[in-house]
Amino acid sequence: MIIPIRCFTCNNVIAHKWEEYFNKIQMKYSNDEVDNMRKERFIDIKKSINKAYEGTVLDEIGLKSYCCRKNFLSHVELTDKV
Repeated sequence: MIIPIRCFTCNNVIAHKWEEYFNKIQMKYSNDEVDNMRKERFIDIKKSINKAYEGTVLDEIGLKSYCCRKNFLSHVELTDKV
């Protein structure tokens, strides 16, 4: 699947932010060695105020609306496998 040029819901242009998002996520995971850490399946909101890496990166690149964030969080890169 290719990231859409515009958000399906709000019609904002989002495709130009994909490379920046992808690079920042890769840097955060490689710097913090998150691959070796066990992730919790459910997050207790009362206990944890910190956002996940994905949420902080989406805030940094300026994606605030939930519909645009959905496109980035649910994207699966299939072009490498084809």
